[in-house]
Amino acid sequence: MVPSKPRRSAPKSAPGKATPRRRPKPVIEADAGTDAEARGRRMSVRTGIFLLVVAAVLLAFLSPLNSALKQAQQIAALNNEIETTKAEVKSLEEKNENLRDPAYIKRKAREDQYYVEKGKNAVIVTNQEAVDEESEPERPVRKQAWYLELLESIQETGNTVEKS
Repeated sequence: MVPSKPRRSAPKSAPGKATPRRRPKPVIEADAGTDAEARGRRMSVRTGIFLLVVAAVLLAFLSPLNSALKQAQQIAALNNEIETTKAEVKSLEEKNENLRDPAYIKRKAREDQYYVEKGKNAVIVTNQEAVDEESEPERPVRKQAWYLELLESIQETGNTVEKS
């Protein structure tokens, strides 16, 4: 065989020589730790994004919840005010009814303003405790006459001086 054209390159396999095999590039196996770290990072990024979304939702709902709580407290305070005002109104209505009663007015005029009916004399007591018989302090009851007690105490004093 005669070549018709000259070759520019050598034949891939020369006669009598075996063709060298190309070895495939070895597949580098990733370490189990490296793969887990990558997965862990992905999970933490996903978790971080999830937490950010949850935080954004909470922040969106916190201000309305806060205002709702404040309004509930204000409503409770106003309800307390309403109850106290109702109690005051009730006591003022009772007082108004009493002021329409002539006997109540006479009694209050005598007690507070010291008014006296015609033909009666007014006596004002300034020291009420001195007048009350029940309020007198109880005096101690003596076993014997005062002069005998005095004599005994003098004798006891004299005895104590003589002994020392």
